[in-house]
Amino acid sequence: MAFLNSILAFFGSATAIAPSITAPGKMWHLVILKVFSFVADYGWRIVVFTVLLKLLLSPLDFYQRYKMNKNQKITERLKPTMEKLQKQYGGDKQAFSQKQMELNRREGYSYFSSCLPMIATLVIFITLWLSMNTVAQFMTLKQYAELYDEYNVAYSQAVTETDDAKAVEIGQDVVFTMYYDGITDEYVAGLREKYGLSESFDLENSDKIQASFLWVKNIWAPDVPWGNKAILSYDSFIKAIDKYKNSDRNGLDSDKISDLINSQGTYERVMARLLSDDSHSKTNGFLILPILVVVLSVGSQLLTMMQQKRAGQVNAKGGTATSMKVMMFIMPVMMAVFAIQYASIFTLYMVMNSAMSLTLNALFSFIIKAMDKRKRTRNYGISTGSARTVTYKKSPIIHYVKGANPNAGAREVEPVAPEVAETADAEKPKVKKQKTKKQPNSMTVVRSGRPDPNELLNMENRTNKKK
Repeated sequence: MAFLNSILAFFGSATAIAPSITAPGKMWHLVILKVFSFVADYGWRIVVFTVLLKLLLSPLDFYQRYKMNKNQKITERLKPTMEKLQKQYGGDKQAFSQKQMELNRREGYSYFSSCLPMIATLVIFITLWLSMNTVAQFMTLKQYAELYDEYNVAYSQAVTETDDAKAVEIGQDVVFTMYYDGITDEYVAGLREKYGLSESFDLENSDKIQASFLWVKNIWAPDVPWGNKAILSYDSFIKAIDKYKNSDRNGLDSDKISDLINSQGTYERVMARLLSDDSHSKTNGFLILPILVVVLSVGSQLLTMMQQKRAGQVNAKGGTATSMKVMMFIMPVMMAVFAIQYASIFTLYMVMNSAMSLTLNALFSFIIKAMDKRKRTRNYGISTGSARTVTYKKSPIIHYVKGANPNAGAREVEPVAPEVAETADAEKPKVKKQKTKKQPNSMTVVRSGRPDPNELLNMENRTNKKK
């Protein structure tokens, strides 16, 4: 009898269906299933993947924010000119738009550079949505196949020592434990004692099948409190695996597909205890992820609209502003539809992606403001950096600028070689030196390369004398 059980267990493992299922093999599939396999929990795997992906794409986000800030400054500088053009071509919108575009182009305004990162982000979003949907279909089918294989191994061994009804009950008990806790030696020993099985009854140790994340009990199903539970009914299961029902996708032959997928009776027999248990799977979630998706989407849309208005890409009134308002309504609704219809892993990705975008946007805004402040500081003479030796006379104009560099505007003295100086002195005719008053407050300083305020003062004095 023990020998027969060993033979049955061997053939049961040899004919296992789960290893025969073909995994998706495109780029995002391999990244999620293989590259990040060092994170065992699939929920946290998506979190780590999203954070690293967002950091990898952060230079594009910074470039977009930088270009929008540059466009904003150009718009502010050209505002008076634009108002004049609007008055001049008020009745001809086409001519005004043409003149506006010509002026913006001449001043370096970029219409498309700030949109390119957004296009790249949209492409990644769409491809990830398709890929994660395929991964969810594959994992839903694979999980059931693993439970199905384990049920057959347990049933084939138990039926030789007990009757059929008891063997079915043992197989369902094994499936239930494997899904929530995994198979251990202690569990197998307890199963033998509970059902009076011999020592020859044995199962391989395995990890739990359930893929949960915090409050979500099954991340391959939507985070919703209605409809499907964490354990899918047969109809919900067939809908969830979608294209993986087909042999060209799952790689199974027609006999295995018939046994595994096309038999509702087989599915309900294998999953009977899981389907009837309400203590573990009353609901799969509480709509927390979909709500977070909508809130973060609205916040991102508002922030983007304000940035584009400041950058001059959106007028306060007109068709562009109306389009932005429509998009601010449509995008959250579209995100909500995605969140309640597709697997929780994609909803989790959307939440983490939006949260990272808002965080990086705030950080980039701080960095760009610091860059602008430093640039203004250099332009207005508050910082020094040149190493040229000059002699200057204190200028009264400098003191009108609060916090300005007192050495700004010093006159530069070109160095002269000693030999050249002696030759020049010898060739000059000797004239009687006139006493000159010593200039006070002369000193050697480091010039920062700004205009000389003394020249401005002398020019003003000359103008007053002419008057």
